[in-house]
Amino acid sequence: MPSSVRPTPGQILSPRAAYPALVFTVFLWTIGIIITRAVHDTIPPLGLSFFRWFVAGLVLVPFLWPQMRENWTVLRANLWMLCGLGAVMTIGGTLMVYSAHFTGAINITLVNSSQPAMTAMLLFLATREKLSRRQVLGLIAAAAGIAVMVTEGNWRIIANLDFNQGDLLVVLGTVFYSVYAINLRRIPQEIGLVSAPIITIGGSLFVLPFYIAETVISRPVPMSLETLAAIFGISVFASSLALILWNGANRAVGPNRAAIFTNLLPVFGAAMAIPFLGESLFAHHFAGAALVCGGIFLVVRR
Repeated sequence: MPSSVRPTPGQILSPRAAYPALVFTVFLWTIGIIITRAVHDTIPPLGLSFFRWFVAGLVLVPFLWPQMRENWTVLRANLWMLCGLGAVMTIGGTLMVYSAHFTGAINITLVNSSQPAMTAMLLFLATREKLSRRQVLGLIAAAAGIAVMVTEGNWRIIANLDFNQGDLLVVLGTVFYSVYAINLRRIPQEIGLVSAPIITIGGSLFVLPFYIAETVISRPVPMSLETLAAIFGISVFASSLALILWNGANRAVGPNRAAIFTNLLPVFGAAMAIPFLGESLFAHHFAGAALVCGGIFLVVRR
């Protein structure tokens, strides 16, 4: 971690500011998961995924248009790379949306918390970036916290874990999110923030053909107040705002330190799924959350 807490040129967050931003980002993602689970019977998954990212891009453009025009030469030179990042991101997001049809919100957040280990492994394979012993210990502590929550504190059921289709979709989606995170460093510093609309709109265009096929073969997105409210909430908060904070924090502290914060997903997920979706919280969730928070401390500590 850099010794200075001041941002470098092109960096929108300082390392010190990145950590609370990461906590808030995970909170926003959790809101998106709760909304997705709540409307999974109403809005078809590909339609929700397309509108989520397309509307997010439209929301960002008016705020970033002057900077986009100023840096258009660099944006155009990196256009295909940014669209590729958008495709990777939206594939991960679409898999998460599909998973809500087969598993609960708490389970989605639990399985999705494998992202730190996934990111660390992929980053090591891609760049040979090594982890310190303290970071490894933090990952182990966080993984233990997730295991406590997944197994409900009963270690005898580990051998009998039988992940359903939704769990497998979350794992696969997490792989794509990890690939996205470790490739953020490819974005030139001067367009770190202004690239967000291209990433989101480019990703939505990747989903568009599949959304059209879903509309023709299965069912269209219903035009109702519930649909508009769900798309607005997911697009503005869980997509556009969360994307800016996540990209900025990743660039400030690195993908390994940023990824560990996804272990807060089960904590926020349980806190929201209980009152809004009627899911249950037990003692093992509290024990697991304590281990998760301890793991985060070890990973981000100087």
